[in-house]
Amino acid sequence: MNRLLVPVVLVALAGPAAGEARTITLTEAIELAAGDSLAIDLQEEQVAAARAKKKSTSALRFPSLSTKASVLMWSDEITFAQPCNPAEVPGCPMSGVIELTVRDRVTGSAELNLAQPLSGLIVLGRLIDGDQAAIDAASAELQVARLDAGYQAAEAYLGAMQTETLHQLAITSVKQLEANLEKIRALREADVLADVDVLRVEAARDQAKAGALEAEVGSVTARRGLALLLDLPDGTDLALAPVDTTPPALGWSEDEAVSLARAAVKADYFPNILAIANYTRTEGQGFIATKNSAFVGVSLEWNLWDWGKRGHDVAAARAASRSAARLRDELDDQLAFDVRAKWLTASSKRQSLTVHESALRAAEEAYRLQTVKIQGGLATATDVIDAEAEVARARAQEAVARYQYLIAWMALVRAVGQMPQMPGAK
Repeated sequence: MNRLLVPVVLVALAGPAAGEARTITLTEAIELAAGDSLAIDLQEEQVAAARAKKKSTSALRFPSLSTKASVLMWSDEITFAQPCNPAEVPGCPMSGVIELTVRDRVTGSAELNLAQPLSGLIVLGRLIDGDQAAIDAASAELQVARLDAGYQAAEAYLGAMQTETLHQLAITSVKQLEANLEKIRALREADVLADVDVLRVEAARDQAKAGALEAEVGSVTARRGLALLLDLPDGTDLALAPVDTTPPALGWSEDEAVSLARAAVKADYFPNILAIANYTRTEGQGFIATKNSAFVGVSLEWNLWDWGKRGHDVAAARAASRSAARLRDELDDQLAFDVRAKWLTASSKRQSLTVHESALRAAEEAYRLQTVKIQGGLATATDVIDAEAEVARARAQEAVARYQYLIAWMALVRAVGQMPQMPGAK
């Protein structure tokens, strides 16, 4: 099996900071990015708000209980004189007139109302369905945010591994040139080669060293960028755990990927009818008012004319519905286009990797033949330097092609609605 295992990086990322580097795997990086970020936190709040809205609408199906109380102080009490016969009416004063209070100066009342919607139940189901749709949409957006965060982390992780691989390849080139330099120096002492051959190889080695230093800077910068993306504390030293970079199969045909990705109000026109119940307690209303009273019944409210407002509202709702349907169709087409583009990109990257693998085998064989020739004095230092440069370039191009295919493959995985994850990731 063709493998490229990147060694664990133990280079500090924050200057002279002491302490051991934090080793992180690809899976951990994806989970960390997809589990906690500002965008994801905000989207989780949107889901919570949509769920609360549905609960609020659902509560309208049940009876509502309300109360109302008042205490009033009047300027005067209201009384009137009632003639009476002391001989016939007990308590009638000898004056033959009794004073009756119609309203005290201080009066009070308390009401308890119970109302159960009836006609509203007709449309509440639709409203609840709409709220559930809002929950589904917010949840889908949350999933999209997690997928995007996971893919970005995977892309950054593989990008950092790519730069580290290029750094290691640059070090390998330096070591190979130093080994060839020893051979060429020996051949110079045997008068097989000239001083210029030694100087040429020394110059090539020093250029390779400069390239290795630049590659090291790129590797450190890439790991720092990954730490920033994962919202780790400033100065966190990262070590990237090895990943089996054997190219995975695409997994789906173009049409299968698209199919998988795709799989990834009129209430005011009716009267408002309520079943109601009421209990009232009054104080200070004199002998005429009943202190305790209650009733049950049905209440009807119907807005018969509102200058066409309801008609305009319904027209607006229908237009919004048509717009949403067209937008849905447009998004479906855009989704298919995006998935097909990512499938084609991944397929192309896979084919490109195959070409670079073949080129690397040819370059390595050419380099081997040149090293054999120079030992027999049949090749010059320039031939060896050219062969070494070619094999170094082929190795770098093959490594870049390998990682670029893995990144494109993960982009396809994310496009079909799955969390990016490398097969064999540790």
